[in-house]
Amino acid sequence: MVTIAVDIGGTKIATGIVQDSQPTIVHNRQVRPTRAKEGGEVVVAETIAAITEQQEFARTKGWEVQRIGVGAPGVVGDGVILHSGVTMPNWQGTDVQDRIQSICGLPTAVNNDVRVMGLGEAVYGIGADKEVLFVSIGTGIGGAIVRSGQLIDSPHFSRGEIAYLLGPTPDGGCDRIENVGSGPAMAKAYGTDRLEDVMADYRSGVSAAISTITDAMRCVGAALGGFITAYDVDAVVVGGGVGTLPEILEPFAAGIHSQLLNSHSSVTCTQATLGTNAPLVGAAHLARNVLSKELS
Repeated sequence: MVTIAVDIGGTKIATGIVQDSQPTIVHNRQVRPTRAKEGGEVVVAETIAAITEQQEFARTKGWEVQRIGVGAPGVVGDGVILHSGVTMPNWQGTDVQDRIQSICGLPTAVNNDVRVMGLGEAVYGIGADKEVLFVSIGTGIGGAIVRSGQLIDSPHFSRGEIAYLLGPTPDGGCDRIENVGSGPAMAKAYGTDRLEDVMADYRSGVSAAISTITDAMRCVGAALGGFITAYDVDAVVVGGGVGTLPEILEPFAAGIHSQLLNSHSSVTCTQATLGTNAPLVGAAHLARNVLSKELS
C-alpha cells in the first residue's frame, strides 16, 4: 500500500509516492509551479493535477494508493486554511482537504507545511519515541512540536508558530525571532539583499559577516531556549535553507543552552537529515497516522 505525498510551497508543488514498507523513500518525485499569485483555486487545481499524475503512475506500477498526505502553507485547521501570509493571496479560507478528497476520491490529511516537514524529521531522524521541537529557518522561521511520532493538536491550530516569539537582538533590543534570524533578516542586517553574499564573506573570514550570522543565531537560540525551558522537549532539530547550513549550528545551539536549566543538560540540538524529501516523508507519515485513527 502507498501514500501520495504532497508539499505545497509558495513557488512549487512537490509530490511523490511513499510505500508503507519504505517510509523514508520517495518514488517518482515531481515538481510543478504553485502559481500562488493566481489565487487559492488555481493552487488547488494544480495540486489536484499533480496528484492525478501520481495516481496514474501508481497504476502503472500496480500499487494500491490508500491515502493522500498534504503539507500546506498557513495555519491549517480541519483541512481548511485559517490564516495565510502575503505570499499566498486568496489562500485563506480554502478547504484543501475537502477539495482534494472529493475530486481524487481518496482519504486526505492536511497540515501546515513546516509542521509536516518537522514530523518527518522527528520520526525518522531523532526517533518516534521522543518529544521534539523542529525549527525551520529559511525565508521565514517556523516550527513543529512532535510527541511520540505525532503532531500535537492545539485549540487554534497554531502550535509551532514560533516566528512570533520575542527574543533579544544583536544590538541589545527585542524583536520577533523571524525579524532577527531569517535569511532575509540577516542579509538586511549585513546590508545586502542576498544571504548568499553574507555566507560567501563568512567563509572568506570577513569578521562582519561572521558576527552577523553568529550573533543572530545566538539570539534566536536564546529565545528558543527560554521557550524550551517552559515547554520542555527531548531534542531540537533545525532545518530549512538556512537551518541546514553547517555554520549556524554552533551559535544556535549555544544560544539555546544559555537559557536552559541544569536539568535540561540532556537536550540535544542537531540538524535535519532528510533533505528535500522531508516534507513528503512527513506528509506520508501524517496520512498513515491520522487516517488510520479515523478508520479505527
